[in-house]
Amino acid sequence: MTFRGFIALDIKPNDEIRKFMEALEKTGAPLKMVNPNDIHMTIKFLGDTEEDKVREISEVVRRVLEDKEPFTIDLKGVGAFPHLGYMKVVWIGTEEEPKLQKIAHRVEEELVPVGFHRDDKGFSPHVTVARVKGGKNKERLKATIKNYEDFFFKTQKVTKLKLMKSTLTKKGPIYEALEEYYL
Repeated sequence: MTFRGFIALDIKPNDEIRKFMEALEKTGAPLKMVNPNDIHMTIKFLGDTEEDKVREISEVVRRVLEDKEPFTIDLKGVGAFPHLGYMKVVWIGTEEEPKLQKIAHRVEEELVPVGFHRDDKGFSPHVTVARVKGGKNKERLKATIKNYEDFFFKTQKVTKLKLMKSTLTKKGPIYEALEEYYL
């Protein structure tokens, strides 16, 4: 059996994140909002994952984190993928955090021998808050994003990563933590 898997860190929503998400909704743009309780930062998207690989994945992530101490990240700034002229995803970004970059790079590299493909785009730390489903009210959406482009949302302590299972449904994805890995 397979599941749609990814390795992530939880992001606890706060008032600033919720206000930004509400401002996005008020634009009237066709958005599929992420449930605030489900927001996270993907460290490595695994895709279709064999259930019998969970032990190997866990060994890799634990090895990567074994000498790491908890640290903080600053959630700051927003944007859209692929770009503001053609928006598919609206995200909250982070200040450059070398510890996070190193962890993501090592997880990426050490999962290759386990059978996972290297992501050639590299790690781009972000938190998806909405998916754009059309061009209606695009200028209002763009203006809201620009209003928040340098906004500081919060500092969050990173203490663990999770191996997540994502089940896609018509109402949106359902996430389930399969394993937790502590720093």
